[in-house]
Amino acid sequence: MWFEGAARSLWRISGFRLTLLGVLVSLAGALLVFGIVHHAVEVGWRDQIDERVTAAQTDILGDIHRNHKGIAWNVQATLAEGSGLFYAALAPNGRWQAGNFHLSSAVASRWSGPKTLNRQPGLPLPPHVLAIRGTALRFSNGERLFIAADASALLTLKSLIAQSFLAVFGTILALGLLISLLAARGTLRRVDQFATTLHDIMEGDLSRRIPLRSSHDEFDRLAAEMNQMLQRLQELMENLRQVTNDISHDLRSPLARLREHLELSRARFTDPALAAVCDEAVAQLDQALGIFAAMLRLAEVESGARRAHFTLVDLSALLTLLAESYEPVLAEHGITFQANIAPALNVHGDRELLAQLFVNLLDNITLHAKGAANAALHAGMKSGWVELCIEDDGCGLPNGAQGRILQRFVRLDTARQRPGHGLGLPLAQAIVALHGGRLSLAEGKAGLTVRLTLPAA
Repeated sequence: MWFEGAARSLWRISGFRLTLLGVLVSLAGALLVFGIVHHAVEVGWRDQIDERVTAAQTDILGDIHRNHKGIAWNVQATLAEGSGLFYAALAPNGRWQAGNFHLSSAVASRWSGPKTLNRQPGLPLPPHVLAIRGTALRFSNGERLFIAADASALLTLKSLIAQSFLAVFGTILALGLLISLLAARGTLRRVDQFATTLHDIMEGDLSRRIPLRSSHDEFDRLAAEMNQMLQRLQELMENLRQVTNDISHDLRSPLARLREHLELSRARFTDPALAAVCDEAVAQLDQALGIFAAMLRLAEVESGARRAHFTLVDLSALLTLLAESYEPVLAEHGITFQANIAPALNVHGDRELLAQLFVNLLDNITLHAKGAANAALHAGMKSGWVELCIEDDGCGLPNGAQGRILQRFVRLDTARQRPGHGLGLPLAQAIVALHGGRLSLAEGKAGLTVRLTLPAA
């Protein structure tokens, strides 16, 4: 299973596939060359042997025609002269008559025309001879004549060529696979660098950049272009954050002074209608000031400045305290609240921000869990992570709204008549991201489920 997974991962890498394709093409070329060389060597040696055998055949046939002394006598005479070839004369009944090698009738019956025969039962050859190549002649009286030459050199050369090819083939294959694996490893390292950097950026660290090498390859070119894009993106985000902070700071002071003047004027109003208008104006100003305060808090969290002041937080104690505080609040809204909090849940973080995180999520139930009768908070440990779940059995969210409500100032149509400014969940998500965790929304069997994971201390 592990090998199959690793093989699939390697095959997905284009560099590995291209390198392996090059190796296969090289092997195909080597195989073609081997076939050509093998065929050329075999044909060349075979033709040389056939020429010797043909010449010997012509000579002995000429001798038989001239002296009329029969096949066996001429074979013995030729051997006496030392031709260096193999001869065998067989009678019509298959009995050996003369020659310097024997062959069985079964071998003789299969031998017709030019043929190469290896050492085998029924064809005893001298110890140094591995194969012979020759021809067979049948005469009108039924006698047969076999003439052959030693083909051991041809057999040895063919074996040597095959062994050389296998050695070259194996070397090319091994080097090709090694180069492919090294190329794949280098590609994976660069891809991992890209993925790690982009993941850190998505987590909020806009200062991260993809490292460059001195190779100036295509990855360096891509990294350089992406780094320029990331630099521009960081500048735009910082400008946007600065503008937001400036606007929030600049507007908070005059709005606060305006609210103070309205409060002072409210005490002097005797007309109930004017007093009601003044109260409504103060309420609207409080909402506007709340929005600016939330925007400043969100900007502070996203900047990561609070990370420098992280301490060890007893999350179990914090959640228990909040659960005890919110149980009567939720009861006033007709919601039964249950908390299941495991002991010894510790995280590195900002206690104040973590408290605000869970306050926002619990407030969200009181404000938006329409029709809810039950709500619950679960917290426990799993694989080195603190897992938390806040759920209710209210009306839930419309289809496709899970992603939208995590954006700033987004308020669903069903929530526009209720207090709020659309920054509670974005701030909660920013706090979770600051602590290295994740926040997700899901539809439960009934209502909404908010799941959080935070790295345990």
